[in-house]
Order: sequence, then structure tokens, then C-alpha cells
Amino acid sequence: MKQKKEIKAVISDIGGVMVLGDNMKTHYLPLIKSLKIDNIEFFKTYEKYVDKASRGKMTAKQMISFMANDLKINKEKLLKNWIKFKKKSVKKNYELEKIYKNLKKNYVLGSMSGVLDLHYQLFNEKYIYNIFKFNIYSFKVGWNKPDLQIYKLLLKKLKLSPKEVLFIDDNPICLTPAKKLKINTIQFKNNKQLIKDLKKFNIKI
Repeated sequence: MKQKKEIKAVISDIGGVMVLGDNMKTHYLPLIKSLKIDNIEFFKTYEKYVDKASRGKMTAKQMISFMANDLKINKEKLLKNWIKFKKKSVKKNYELEKIYKNLKKNYVLGSMSGVLDLHYQLFNEKYIYNIFKFNIYSFKVGWNKPDLQIYKLLLKKLKLSPKEVLFIDDNPICLTPAKKLKINTIQFKNNKQLIKDLKKFNIKI
């Protein structure tokens, strides 16, 4: 029987993994309520621009300005409230940060996330990215998960075989391209489950 290759790098998603609480319920719905606008119209407009913004084709502030124009609301107010509720919703996963600190002793620890430039700045204020040896940001590289190119970029950066890499993400859609390239994957649900799954890969915690 062919022996499995040893994992040498652990790559983590950020939103929903290292950052908890930052979701529709805690960020976007309070934002919508504060502006007294229709939910459906807001998300329809958001979807119109977010793909380009997440891939660096426009800045988040440009996206928010276009959205304000489409929704016929004040762009300064939308930006101000956007930042206000985003900051409130971002909670660092401190328990996971401790786990990752231990992993750093034996593995290359990196992150790969779909993120807007504005959200990157807000996450940076909370030192979300500091624990990682390197970070791949969608808005900087021009690709976002689940684009296959961003996973290929990851492998190129690591200079490792896909079977020597473990990728952690809470979204199964973002795990599919990794699996296609033969990268090992774990779907994150909570810290307890992650520890259990890491042990299945003989990861030293």
C-alpha cells in the first residue's frame, strides 16, 4: 500500500474560520436596517459589484459608491455605516489562533481568502493575519475562491506537492477546486471538530 505524503503546509480561510460572527445576520442586516432600505434590492445591488471588488477590479469604496447610486442613498452614509457594522461584527477566533500558533512550530502556516480591500484593512486592525507566514488576498491577486487559478497560485508559492498541503475552509464550494488539484481539505465547522479532523491527517497540534 502506497504511503500517504506527510503534510507540510496548512492553509486557512479567514471569514468563518479565523473570523467568527462576521456574516449576514451581524453585518449586512443591521446595515440595511440602519439605512431603511429593502433587503432584496440591497443584495441584488451588492451581487452586481462584489465579484469585481473581491478580485481587485474596483475598490470597495468604489463598489459602495456604485451601490449607493443604484439604491439612491447617500454614499457617505452607506460607507460610514458599512464600516461601523463591519467592525462590530468581526470577532477573532482566539482559540483557533492558539491552535495555529502550535501548528507553526511544525508546518508552513498560510491563509487564502476572498476579501475586499476595505475588509482587509478592518481585519488587519484586529491582527487577524499576523499569525500566518504568508497571506493570499483575492483583491490583490485578481482571483477569488473558487477560481482554480488561486489554488494553482497557492501551490506555486508553496513549491509543494498538492498532497503535502492541507486547506481549511468553512464553505464546501471553496473546497471543490482544492480537491480537484488533489489538495487535502477540511471543512471547518467549529474548533472542536477541526482538532478532530486535523488528527486524522496526523497533524501535530
